[in-house]
Amino acid sequence: MNLSRLAHLSIRSRCLCFSLALLGFLLLSSTVTLAASSVNVPLDSWAYEALDTLEGYGLIDSALSSTRPYSKLETARLAGEAIKNWEAHLSRQKPMGFGEQELIPTLLNRFKREFQVELVELGILEGSRSDSFFKPVNQMIQKYVWQKDGTVTRPQLGSVNRQTIAPVYNNDGIIYRKQNNFSTELQGEARLWNHFSLYYQPIFKAFEGEGARVELEKGYLKAEAYNVEIEAGRDSLWWGPGRNGALLMTNNAPPFDLVKLSSPQPFKLPFLGLFKFNLFLSKLDNTAPYITSPQLYGLHLDFKPHPNIEVGLSQVAIFGGEGRKISLGDYFRILYSNQNLEGNLESNQQLSVDISWRWPNMGQYLPVARSLKAYAEWGAEDTGIFPDRRAYLLGLFFADFLKMGRMDLRFEYANTTVPAVPSAWYQHNYYPPTYRGLLFGHHLGGNGEELFARLNYHLSTKLQLGLDFDYANQGVYGTNKTSSQQLGIDLNYWIRERMNIKGRYILQGFYDPDRIAGGDKILHVFGLEFRWRF
Repeated sequence: MNLSRLAHLSIRSRCLCFSLALLGFLLLSSTVTLAASSVNVPLDSWAYEALDTLEGYGLIDSALSSTRPYSKLETARLAGEAIKNWEAHLSRQKPMGFGEQELIPTLLNRFKREFQVELVELGILEGSRSDSFFKPVNQMIQKYVWQKDGTVTRPQLGSVNRQTIAPVYNNDGIIYRKQNNFSTELQGEARLWNHFSLYYQPIFKAFEGEGARVELEKGYLKAEAYNVEIEAGRDSLWWGPGRNGALLMTNNAPPFDLVKLSSPQPFKLPFLGLFKFNLFLSKLDNTAPYITSPQLYGLHLDFKPHPNIEVGLSQVAIFGGEGRKISLGDYFRILYSNQNLEGNLESNQQLSVDISWRWPNMGQYLPVARSLKAYAEWGAEDTGIFPDRRAYLLGLFFADFLKMGRMDLRFEYANTTVPAVPSAWYQHNYYPPTYRGLLFGHHLGGNGEELFARLNYHLSTKLQLGLDFDYANQGVYGTNKTSSQQLGIDLNYWIRERMNIKGRYILQGFYDPDRIAGGDKILHVFGLEFRWRF
């Protein structure tokens, strides 16, 4: 192939060629640890925040944190890395301050209890391994949420799409109703012969005005070999370094019914460092006036060439649907060409690239925090050459803020405005990126900007205080302008090592001067959550 022809290859075609070559190489490469099948850790687990804290203390270097959820075995691997590094730290010097003396040992002990099976399997803890087991119920979650008013739905500029604005977002698509909402969730898992696993999470709902019902919130089967696993069932995904949102993939919408191919633990590649991938296919529930039942494709590649640098590439495509016949060759044209196709081959495509950089020894130079993690995500719609800053997300995470050993502070800013085409993001006349009426990208929606800040403060090893502020401006360009300001406060108390209770209060002011979504509103939300692990 000559150079001129190579230059005309599309970006997505190059991504496909690279992905296929890389996948073949991975099957021959070594992994960080011996892989086995294990179920995923739900995105609302305490473990993710704890791993971020341990990474901020310099105890974890190998986390690929823009690919979530982690499997339980991957979570245990990261916790095991922290345990080993903590023991090495203790052999060199004595712990100082609340964080090192009490907080870190407490977090590590929680991992040892909840992920004991996986830590034994990895050789971090002593004990007998089991290739097969069945835990009918390993966790029960009970919630009560009281909400003064319902959610707000506003029309989007230049499209038939509508956006749901809820005080509680990134909640696996669960939208609470006015006044009383009760729910109970059970989680169970099983593993067979070390290479097959099963997970199920039914939920019982009793929401105001809806009656009581039982649903399968999540549930899937997994098969694993050579650190490549295939998952079939219902599950949530999160791609990107943002914690309040991400441009392409979050759990703001309900879990997808999907088939997913992925690497549960990172591969170790020459020159490129650690690497993980996710590839999935699902079907959306869109109905008229959109194309009915379109297909959803997603690809995410995650690299860590250095312990302090992580880079991710993501692609999401919505295409096909009822009445649109697509051949196998058409799939490749839709997903990996860089042209706007029409007719049966029309699609809605989004691309993004994200990068994270960690300054592990910031505290030695500036007493602001022990370490700093800066991250960004840039996104492009359809044929844009990414990253062209059509949408972006920026974030800062200060671990051990003010070096008190008690606080973490996060700032995040998202912008989905496109001055030339305000309706570019999350709005499409045929293929909106929604599932069951909710965006599966950033909850902000298109043509908006948002500033988010959150402070976590450990009052003791058992009691944690959280404070957050969220300002969102929807309709930056155009006449359909609304905005919201939201304050949140929560307390999380660990009654015992396997039992905790969390209370949260939210005050949101929704401002709608043109009454496009029913006028101004003041929303109050109060919730209690009880978790019992068996």
